[in-house]
Amino acid sequence: MKYAIRPAAAALTAFAFLTGSAACVTPSAPEPQQAASDARPRLPSEQQLGDLAAAALTDQDTLDDAGTFVLSTTFVLSTADGIDSAARSEIAAGTPLLIEAACAGEGSVTLTVTSGRSGTRQQVACADKPRAKTFAFTTRAGSISLDADRGTATRGGLAYLVRRPASEHR
Repeated sequence: MKYAIRPAAAALTAFAFLTGSAACVTPSAPEPQQAASDARPRLPSEQQLGDLAAAALTDQDTLDDAGTFVLSTTFVLSTADGIDSAARSEIAAGTPLLIEAACAGEGSVTLTVTSGRSGTRQQVACADKPRAKTFAFTTRAGSISLDADRGTATRGGLAYLVRRPASEHR
């Protein structure tokens, strides 16, 4: 029996040694939540994204007092909420305008501008570093209305500024 114990003891010792060695050299895996939070950069708040979009537009303080400024708004976009985004302004029919829009974040927004029966739709892409998209519009009635529709995956902030072109100062 003493001859049977020695090989069994040697096998048990080798098994314990190998198991212990594997435990010493096997790196522990990081927790999944910790790894995911380290890999994903922290996103700015929606209010910060709205401010970022507004900063991409022409500075209102540099606009002339002779009636250049018409209307401006900043919206916070969210995937959970709708946008209450309709804005209106009274202005003379036939007034040429420049509309600047910028969106910070992810997704896209469709900006609809209407005046009387005239209207135009512009797609504005949201980006980490927003750039203003400028387009011309001429009013057909005594008011102008702007409405924003976000895409289903849109998150961020939208800002727009409506102004008369400098060449239109009277």
